[in-house]
Amino acid sequence: MNITTYTAEETKDRLITARVQLLLNNGFFGNLATRLELQEASSWCPTAATDGRHFYYNTEFINSLDDDELIFLMGHEVLHCVYDHMDRRGDRDPRLWNIANDYVVNMDLVENNIGKKITKVQICFDYKYQNWISDEVYDDLFENGDQNQETLDMHLDFGDGDGDDSQGQAPGQADGDDAGGPPEYSEEERNQIREEMKEAIMNAAKGASNKDVPRGVRKMITDLTNPELDWRDLLATNIQSVVKNDYTFMRPARKGIAEHKLCIKTLFL
Repeated sequence: MNITTYTAEETKDRLITARVQLLLNNGFFGNLATRLELQEASSWCPTAATDGRHFYYNTEFINSLDDDELIFLMGHEVLHCVYDHMDRRGDRDPRLWNIANDYVVNMDLVENNIGKKITKVQICFDYKYQNWISDEVYDDLFENGDQNQETLDMHLDFGDGDGDDSQGQAPGQADGDDAGGPPEYSEEERNQIREEMKEAIMNAAKGASNKDVPRGVRKMITDLTNPELDWRDLLATNIQSVVKNDYTFMRPARKGIAEHKLCIKTLFL
């Protein structure tokens, strides 16, 4: 791997330039990328990482990439924030969940022409997973896939505070020194980060053209703004709207019974 030597300031300038290019070429990605504070983290981060507030990077890894690959990497971290991959793992296998996330993120970046797909290291990419979400990719990998792949970046998994097993260290516990890794966040702080990102996603999408927003992100925004109710919940809601709450032991009128039957019947037409 050929690595160009840059000063620390030059390395940071290259990342800033990548963000500017994103702003010029894709406002959705660019606006979200500028929210992430650039932070050098070579002491614990082998490639790059994000916690929703910072873009952590390893200087040597950054210097191994060309300018277009840096744009791809920046977009990669942005999408981890957008899809809330740090908090959505649940009880899934950490390593396999992270691999599934990378397949989805890298597909979005290639489909939307964000920079240039990184080739200096092997990344998770397969057209088989086009239009899949992480949950579906995970299930497929669990049943049929190669579980020994490497992710492009270091995934900061805050699902239960045990970190990314594939990297060997939990957030904030590198070398046993709280200052040697990314900060640990309380559940309240993580919720705040998610809410901040959700608002930023909405604002970035409003200011961007439809073609600049990945298909998966558009669907996610639709689900957030117009959630679909389960038919059972919808039925219960409509029944409650037609049933009186001033109960009485008097015999109901025939006309009233007929009206209630008609209302319930219309729900299934």
